[in-house]
Amino acid sequence: MTAVVVDTNVLIFDTFEDSELHKAATRGLDSAEKWCIPGMAFHEFLWFFKGRDLKIADAKAKVEEYLTNEKSVFAPCTPDDIEFAVGRMKTYHEYNDLVILSVAERMKLSLFSYDENLKKKAARYGVALFEEQPGAETPEQQTKDD
Repeated sequence: MTAVVVDTNVLIFDTFEDSELHKAATRGLDSAEKWCIPGMAFHEFLWFFKGRDLKIADAKAKVEEYLTNEKSVFAPCTPDDIEFAVGRMKTYHEYNDLVILSVAERMKLSLFSYDENLKKKAARYGVALFEEQPGAETPEQQTKDD
């Protein structure tokens, strides 16, 4: 079974159809069997909506959609995740990403992210990176074929 830890930017790209990596994010999520979404990713996702003054109803709907998706597994932050992040951060800016990385490391799952700095950190700490599974189809592609 392909289970992945999902970084915040994947949720953002998947949510916004006009984003540069929307199709790739959607294909990647479709190809994974389980999405382990860290609590920190939900916090960052909502802060993204807040920072752009987007409708709170839209934010609530997307959070609910991700939380209740049959593929989703919520991953709360543990004391070990905090220790991992605080022990490795060089600046406060790194903290959130390191918490997400810790979840992947702790759960022994690949990380699905488009953040190049986070991907470098993953390599440094021995965390595998998720690559979209070949042949994955989005629901739109499946509909077109029918």
